[in-house]
Order: sequence, then structure tokens, then C-alpha cells
Amino acid sequence: MTNQVPLTAPDAHLAMGVEAPDQSERSLKRRRTAMLLMLAFIYSLNYLDRQIVIILQEPIKADFGLADWELGLLTGGAFGLFYTAMGIPIAHVIDRGVNRVRLIAAFTATWSAMTALCGLTRSFAQFFGARMGVGLAEAGFAPAAHSLISDLYPPRERPAAAGLFAIGVPVGIMAGLSIGGIVAQATDWRTALLVAGLPGIIIAIIFPLVAHEPFRGGTEDVPVSPSNGQQPISFLQGIRILAQRRAFVQVVAGSAAIAFAQSGIASWMPSFLIRNHGMNLAQVGVSLGLLTGVCGAIGTWAGGWQGTRLSRSGLHMALWLPIGGILLCAPLYIGTLLMADGQSALLMLIPTFILGALWTAPSIALTQSLAPVAMRARASAVYIVAANLIGVSMGPLVAGMLSDWFAHLRGGDAAMGLRDALMSITFFFVLGAWHWTSAARTLRSEN
Repeated sequence: MTNQVPLTAPDAHLAMGVEAPDQSERSLKRRRTAMLLMLAFIYSLNYLDRQIVIILQEPIKADFGLADWELGLLTGGAFGLFYTAMGIPIAHVIDRGVNRVRLIAAFTATWSAMTALCGLTRSFAQFFGARMGVGLAEAGFAPAAHSLISDLYPPRERPAAAGLFAIGVPVGIMAGLSIGGIVAQATDWRTALLVAGLPGIIIAIIFPLVAHEPFRGGTEDVPVSPSNGQQPISFLQGIRILAQRRAFVQVVAGSAAIAFAQSGIASWMPSFLIRNHGMNLAQVGVSLGLLTGVCGAIGTWAGGWQGTRLSRSGLHMALWLPIGGILLCAPLYIGTLLMADGQSALLMLIPTFILGALWTAPSIALTQSLAPVAMRARASAVYIVAANLIGVSMGPLVAGMLSDWFAHLRGGDAAMGLRDALMSITFFFVLGAWHWTSAARTLRSEN
């Protein structure tokens, strides 16, 4: 039994595949664009709250007396492991017909409150527990949002819609790094976390008042109704269906490898600039924040726009541009880490961040287009679980462990140890590009 708001006239026209009057169609497009923008804004808060810890990790390390591997566990494992643990079960509930708008509001309020709670902790264990709460609450947002977007936009428009939605990622990272760095430099890291939690609580109250629950499957090329075979799919049956879709598995595997490299490097880049180039929190936060926000938004939008244009010739065409960008990330990051000064390193990050964002929108759109309507939230969750279990959870932790090891080999030089660790994990960009190339070939053969 779905918990949906009754369709308005424009919604009904779209769901039934009947051409609506021009005025109604324009009204529908405005409503869905407004809803997409709200989802993108919430996505930015999602990333603000998860990423702000990255800019604060040096003062947190000093306060709690942590090793790099423990810091990597706080920034990655504490969040990522529990984020992934709840992703698929929550997605299963979403696919069963729960109201996605209300669910998003509840999760947003919860993760925002847990972020603020991080600022009140007094030990490693307490901070770990609060970060775990952030991960648990954020686990349901992306599957619900991806499912909503698929019910707002038809297949050929999804890469562009996914691109606009995904711009929330670099914007959120920009806000987290900039606000976190400035507030922490002016006050302390605890105040920065308290400030970060406030906007989400406010938007959680507003969102369900202005958003609506769309008809499920109404934007498909073959409109979906209860009578044409789109019945709920059991949890295990859904996982089996996805596992049998070779292109889906290859896209997810490639995304996990890319996320491992990007999360591992991104989580330690502020510490790298502080340790190796003597920059302070505010300088690093504002510089990295602006670069991530502007360059990431450009790359994400370009990937979505080009994906929409190229996919008209087949879904496989949307993968080739991101593959090129991913391959170039490895040498560009190595060049960044070898620069002699902080300004040169930051300049090198401009093309790196643009090219590194090209894959985001196509990956979201493809995982949705390759999944049956009745299990899109689960498809999103499988993609997110793989990317976060391997990427967000393991990337920062492995980078921290390698940093400690390389520092030991270099006689306790933490700065050079971190540089060597980050250079070593750029290999995973190449691995990700290989998986995506395999996915493109599979899709081309199926086209």
C-alpha cells in the first residue's frame, strides 16, 4: 500500500502518458524543478555534515591525542560502516511504498542533530558514537532522493536531472570546508559542528510542507500501473536481479574503486596542506572549499549534460567522457602531491576536481535506468553501499594506516608519510576506469 499524495491534473497527464495542456505542462515542470532544487539543497547539507569533520581533523587529533589511523576511523569508518549497514534495509522499505518526502525530512532532522552532538563529545568513543548516528540517519536520503527523481523525470532527462541534484555534493563540501575552517579558526572545532547542524533541522521542517510524493513509475517510456506487472519485488529477489545485470555490477564496482581513491585523498588533503605547506585551518578550508564547490559543480554539471546528450545514441555513450576524466585524475593528483608549495598544489587541483566530478551524474542515472521501477531505491542503495563501504569507510582508514606506516619508514616524518600514502592510492582511479570501460562495452553489446 503506497502512501502517496493524490495526483494533480498535470501529474495524472504525465503518469498516463497523455499530452497535457501547455499551461499544465509548464506548471508541472516548474513544480518538479523546484522539488529537484530542494533535494539538491538537502544533498548539500548531507555532505556538509559528513565532510566538515575533514577540515577539523587536525584540532580533533590534538584534542583527543589520536594516531592517523584512529583519525581515519572517525572520518571514514565511524560514518561509512554504519551508513552502509542501513542503506539496503532502508531502501527496501522505500521500495515498499513509504512516503519518501516525509522520510527524507525525518532523516535530515536526525543527522543534523547528531552532527551538532559531535561538538558536545568529550572522548574518542563518544565522537565515534555520534558519527555513527550521522551515518545511520544519512543512509536513507540518497536512495529516497534517487527514487523520487526517477519518478519526476523520464529516462532520457535523468542524467541532466541527476547532474543538477549531484551538484549538492561539491556545494556541500565547499560549505563544510569553508564554514568549518573559518568558524574553527575563529572559535574551536566544537562550535563549528554545532553551527553545521542547525540548517538541516530548519529545512527538515519546511520540506514536507512544500514537496509532494509523485506517482511511482509515471515517467517511464511504458507508463507503470499496478496492472502492468510492476508489483513489489522481495528483498532477496531484487538483489538477485541486480547481481545478474552485468553492466550494473561493473558500474557499481568501478564507482566503488573511484570512491576509494577520491575519499582517501579528499579526507586527508587538508592535513596534507597543513603538514606539508604550513597552511592554517581558515586558509585550507576556504581554498579547498571554493575549489571543490566551483570545480566540482562544473564537472558534475558537465557530466550530467553530456551524459544526457550522448545517451541518445545509447546508454553506453554516457560513460566514455567520465572514463577519460577518471584516468587523468591519477597523474594529476600525483602532480599535486609533488608540488613544492601550497599555491601550486591548489592550482593543480582545479583540473583535477573538474575531471574527477564527471562520473557522478552518469553513475546515478545509469544505476536507476538499469533497475526495475519497483526496486530503484534498492539499486541506489547497492550502489551507495558499495561506494561507501569500499570508498568512504575504507579509503580514509587505509590512507591513515599507510600514512602511519610510511611515516615510520621515514623516521617519524608525518608530512612525507602522508604524501606517500596518498600517492599510492591513486592506482584505484585506473581500476575504476577499467571497470567502467567494461560496463560501456557490455551496454554497447546489449544495445
